[in-house]
Amino acid sequence: MAKVTNQNIGNQLTRLYDNYYRVLVGYAMQIVTDEDAAKDIVQTIFQRIWERQIDIDNEVKVKAYLYNGVRNMAINYLRRKGTEARYVDYVTKQHEEFRINDAGEEDFFTEEIYRLLFEKIDQLPTRQREVFLLCMEGKSYKEIGDALQISADTVKSQKHKAIMRLREELGELSFFLFLLIPNN
Repeated sequence: MAKVTNQNIGNQLTRLYDNYYRVLVGYAMQIVTDEDAAKDIVQTIFQRIWERQIDIDNEVKVKAYLYNGVRNMAINYLRRKGTEARYVDYVTKQHEEFRINDAGEEDFFTEEIYRLLFEKIDQLPTRQREVFLLCMEGKSYKEIGDALQISADTVKSQKHKAIMRLREELGELSFFLFLLIPNN
């Protein structure tokens, strides 16, 4: 039996990447209609295979993993984009007096709001931040628990604590936290 090494796994992953990258980008493009986003999604899938040391010997299983992963990440991307759009619309309507023009100022305002939100998220205690960010990715309590090696109940508790803290920190902007996190 041949010894499995990182080089062997790397060679297999390179072969998979060469065989599937372009096709998966095309598949992701059908869903997200943004080439850069599609490439990022596919790149992330291959990164996860490497990081999680997913068995790539069974090409049927790995192919299913690739396509399911791309589909799920693309749907989460669209969910986040929809959330962004709703959030920008709401904030723009609430603060129209601060807009000078439709080009540069609105973009600046949107970026500033996201900067503020993520600044507050970054200030959360480590475990709460990890759980909250994984929730934003659309992961289930079980998936998060498995990834962080904690129970689903602990995930739920940490998410609740994070939301309560962010509500307090963000004031009226806290309403948008619920738009950032898909339902689990």
